[in-house]
Amino acid sequence: MVRPTLLGGRNRKLLGRVLLFVLLGAAALLWLVPFAVILLTSLRVQGELISEGIFSFPRKVELANFEMAWRLGQFATYFRNSAIVVIVKVPLGLLVSSLAAYPLAKMTFRFNTAVFVFFLLGLAVPVHVTLLPLVVMLKKLGLVNTLVALIPPYVVFGLPFQVFVLRGFFRTIPSEIMEAARIDGASELMIFLRIMVPLALPALATLFVIDALATWNELPIALVLINKDEWRPVATGLLRFQGQFSSAYTQLMAGVLITVAPVLVLFAVFQRYLVAGLTAGALKE
Repeated sequence: MVRPTLLGGRNRKLLGRVLLFVLLGAAALLWLVPFAVILLTSLRVQGELISEGIFSFPRKVELANFEMAWRLGQFATYFRNSAIVVIVKVPLGLLVSSLAAYPLAKMTFRFNTAVFVFFLLGLAVPVHVTLLPLVVMLKKLGLVNTLVALIPPYVVFGLPFQVFVLRGFFRTIPSEIMEAARIDGASELMIFLRIMVPLALPALATLFVIDALATWNELPIALVLINKDEWRPVATGLLRFQGQFSSAYTQLMAGVLITVAPVLVLFAVFQRYLVAGLTAGALKE
C-alpha cells in the first residue's frame, strides 16, 4: 500500500512543475508580444496602421514594405559592412580574451587577482562615457569614418565579460593535464593552443554567439565614429526611416525584421552551445 504522504508529496511536485511551466509559458508569450507587433506592423500599409492600431490583423498583406525597406535602408551596403566587422572583430576579440584569461586562471603571479578585477571593472564603464575620448583619439589617428575605427573599441568593450567566462572555464580544466604536457616538453604556447583551446571550445562557441550578436546590433559607437553612408553598419540603417516630422513605421518594422533575421538564425543554430558553454564555464566559478 502506498502511503498517503508519498502521494501527497508527488502531487505537490507535479503541481509545482505545472505552475512552473505555466509561468514560463506566460513569460514566453509576454516576450513574444513585441515581435508579434513588429511582424503585424510590417505587413500592413501606413494608413491602416494609423486607423486600426498595432494589435489588429492586416486586411491585406503588404510584402512591398520589405522591398522598400531594403532599398531605403541601404541594407545591401550596411549588411556587407557589418559582416566584415563581425568576421574580423569576433575572432580577434576571442583570441585576445583567451590569451588574457589563460594566465589569470592557470598561472600564479603577483597581482593576479588585481589584474582580474581590473578587467571586471570594464563591465561597470558605460559605453556613452567613452564616446568623446574615442572620437578624439581615433580622429588623431585618422581612423574616423572607416570600418577600422570600430574594431579596437568593440574588442576592448567585449574583453571584460569574455575574460570572466573564459577564466572560469579554464579553472575547471584539471591542472594535471598541463603538468603532464610540461613533463613531455610542451611549451606554454603549445599547451594553450593544443590543450586549453580545444577543451574550451564550448565556452568559445558561447562567446562567439554572444559577441557576434552584440557586434551586429551595436549602435552608439558606430553612430558616432562613422558618418559616411558607404561605411555604416547595419544597425544605423534603421535611422533612415526616421524623418523630421514623421516616421514610416511599416517600413521601419520591416527593416527591423531584415536586421534581426541573421541574428535569429545564428541564435537558433548555436542555441545549445550557448546554454552549454555558460553552464559549464562561468556558473562553476
